[in-house]
Amino acid sequence: MKLKYSFIYCILFICTLYPAQNTLMDGLERQLGGDRISTAEKFKIYNELTEYYRVSDQYPTAEKYVQQQLELAQKENNDAEQVKALTQKGIIKLNQSGYDKVPPIIDAVNAIVLKSNDKTASLYANYLNIYYNNALGNSENTIRLIQKTLPLVEKQSSEIILNAKLNYLLYGIYTEWNDAENATKYAQRTKELAEKSGNKNLLSSAYSALAVCYSFQYEKTGELKDLEPVIEMCKKAVALYHQFPDHVSAHVHAMALLNLTNYYLNYPVMTPEIRSEIQNNANEILALTRHTTLNQGMQAGALGILSNLAARDQNDALSEQYLLKAEQILLTQKPVYYHVMINVVKDLAQLYAKQKNYRKAFEYESKLTEYSNLLFDEGQAETAKRLEAQYQSQKKESELKTLTEKTASLKKEKLLYIGLGIIGLIGAFFMFRSYHFKLRYSIEREKKLDTEKHEAEMQIKLQKEEQARLKAEQELLTLQQQKLQSEVLASQLHIQHKNEVLQQLQTQLSDTEINIQQVVKGESRIDSDFEKIRFTIQELHPDFFKNINERAKQKLTALDLKYCAYIYLGMDTKQIAHLLNVEPKSVRMTKYRLKKKFRLDENTALESFFQGVFSE
Repeated sequence: MKLKYSFIYCILFICTLYPAQNTLMDGLERQLGGDRISTAEKFKIYNELTEYYRVSDQYPTAEKYVQQQLELAQKENNDAEQVKALTQKGIIKLNQSGYDKVPPIIDAVNAIVLKSNDKTASLYANYLNIYYNNALGNSENTIRLIQKTLPLVEKQSSEIILNAKLNYLLYGIYTEWNDAENATKYAQRTKELAEKSGNKNLLSSAYSALAVCYSFQYEKTGELKDLEPVIEMCKKAVALYHQFPDHVSAHVHAMALLNLTNYYLNYPVMTPEIRSEIQNNANEILALTRHTTLNQGMQAGALGILSNLAARDQNDALSEQYLLKAEQILLTQKPVYYHVMINVVKDLAQLYAKQKNYRKAFEYESKLTEYSNLLFDEGQAETAKRLEAQYQSQKKESELKTLTEKTASLKKEKLLYIGLGIIGLIGAFFMFRSYHFKLRYSIEREKKLDTEKHEAEMQIKLQKEEQARLKAEQELLTLQQQKLQSEVLASQLHIQHKNEVLQQLQTQLSDTEINIQQVVKGESRIDSDFEKIRFTIQELHPDFFKNINERAKQKLTALDLKYCAYIYLGMDTKQIAHLLNVEPKSVRMTKYRLKKKFRLDENTALESFFQGVFSE
């Protein structure tokens, strides 16, 4: 019933959300058609609309406003706005992997800058070149260009957003390099600039970036206290959508929700409150992405989260339903977003294997292999396109340099050829260096993994050795305890005997004819014999009393234990009678009683029985 109501809520949410979510953009579009709006205001609106729809991945709409802005800028001979429009156009092409379509745009931008000498136009031309290098994977070159451009941008107080975007690019590069310190530094700088600019989309992205930076520490420790700052940043990113209606795009908000929800799933204990928030977030993502483009990955991610919740509830049927729906949604995008699709089919294969539906499990395992191969091929094709674009870019730079040098002086033609050769070598060197760096990174990562594995094995080995040592110590303590118990028992025998002797002396001293020296001498002899007895019991058989008590089912008295000790040590009836100051007849009766307690027949001697007990 709860799921049913959640579904109804989702439908109502879609119906109420969509008409309202573009109120601000609709208002800006209406302003463009007004008669009283100035050209400067039109350019400002075009920039806002283009940026909004571009970050929402609604590229056709964004390109429409780019074209309108470009036509107006050409009509007004506004070089800065022409470059801004072309820069947005180039970025859209790069986001769609159209690397070969960007160099002509860069040429057009450079031509405008060269003609006008406009500082703002120059800055945006640099930004397009930086974005292009970053898209091609030239991280070192990107950082170098940003560091060259940033001081110029910081001098232009009106270009706060451009400043924030450059810092965001630096954050992205250092994040890929797992450099938490620098990534956090530039993410924090991006947040400050985004707050200053008032751009809520950019601020939401900055909060999400800080969440990623803080997650580095959580990945190291796995402690809840390190996860809390991550959640806090994600919540700030999510809150912007409700605090500033229409200023945060549905796409950006859905990404923030997806990030928050994924981090929530890392909580060690999922409380009902967290679970409810995860489910609501997933439903909200589905609602937000219903009317936007290129959102299949986020929709599948939200369905995957709902499937995860269903699996936690042991509701395999519902979990399967969500996963199958995610698969269908992903197939509607061209090309298919294989990164998410692989996770979906993998979960389905595991689910069917759990249900022992091996035919379906095999089917989805086959799909997993197929999509993994397609992802690899797609990656290879993407890499090839980037390498081709890099090659063409380098080739173009070489050709430009060649033409410049030829027009400068024909006399230096020979030196020019040498310079071209050097440039070619440098280009090859940088390509080799980039490949070598990636290869070295892979090797170092593999070594690191091997080292961590070895350290884990050593840790397990040390733990086992420590457990063995503790066990040996425990056994030693047990033996020492048994020895001390035996010594106490032996001492008790001695003390009891002494008490009996003292009582006898007290009685005998009343007789004036007693020979004190003879009594002391006899007692000394008895002490010596008893010390030998105690030593024998302690050193040879520390568990003597324990064993005979077990044989007698714990029915032996302290006096019985005395008799057992004396009999085991081979003393005859007279010796025992003398030691205990009793009649021999009493000793014989005690022996008979002990046989009964040990359930021995009349023909079995106690001496033989005790020897047999400790020879087993």
